Amino acid sequence: MIRGAWKDGWYVVAYDVPFRDIDYFGHVNNAVYLTYFEIARTSLWFSITGGSEPDDITFIVARAECDFRRPIHMETIEIAVRITDMRTSSLDFVYEIRKDHDDEIAATGKVVVVMFDWQTRSKVPISDGLRQKVEACNQPVY
Repeated sequence: MIRGAWKDGWYVVAYDVPFRDIDYFGHVNNAVYLTYFEIARTSLWFSITGGSEPDDITFIVARAECDFRRPIHMETIEIAVRITDMRTSSLDFVYEIRKDHDDEIAATGKVVVVMFDWQTRSKVPISDGLRQKVEACNQPVY
């Protein structure tokens, strides 16, 4: 499992871009960026909830967006994520993908997820316990 660490209010995962992510033009294909978001999101989720199995992912993705700023090549990147807005049954993960060698932002994004009960196959409200865990992670950095 890929693990991250908290840094300046972000949960940051270091990631070595593998050759398979590179396209014909020598940079990471645009579709792969959402996979990078997923890697960081899953690591953050497991860190917050203590989970480690696929069944511990208790949400589904409702919306994903990515703004591309700089190409990424076969290099080490940092995938930074944090949870911002929480509503009744959905929450927002926001992202920065940074080029590790100079902290240059290569992409930003947002993914909206909806809490989901896999047995009833329906959305569910965010529990008070989860809200408290997320809010504890989002304390201001001094």
